[in-house]
Amino acid sequence: MWELQDQIDNLIDQYLEDSDAVRVSAEAVGLDRRAGYVFVSTEEGWIAAVAGNVRSLEYYGGFEYVTDKLSIGEMTFYSSDSSRVADAIEYYNDEQQRKEDAEEQQRRDEKNGLYPDKWDDAN
Repeated sequence: MWELQDQIDNLIDQYLEDSDAVRVSAEAVGLDRRAGYVFVSTEEGWIAAVAGNVRSLEYYGGFEYVTDKLSIGEMTFYSSDSSRVADAIEYYNDEQQRKEDAEEQQRRDEKNGLYPDKWDDAN
């Protein structure tokens, strides 16, 4: 019986890796920080929570009414077919893009001499 649980856990770990899932705080997807940590896969279109965190995510994160979900082993996956999940993934993507844009702007500013103490010819 425990061997089956180990196989399921290994398959879930492999799926998380294959789907480029990232573990982030709930705040990173626009949810209340009390919702804890979640896994986000923008490629597959889902947000997942570990069993011990599901109640917090559903209560503080507003996922209690998400019906497009699947529990496998210790994980519960919430599909972006639900607008609540889709909005959270969109928020995450927007924040990632904003961070990338800010880093690019900083790099350009440093290259243009706006921060002379940070300039490095390797840029």
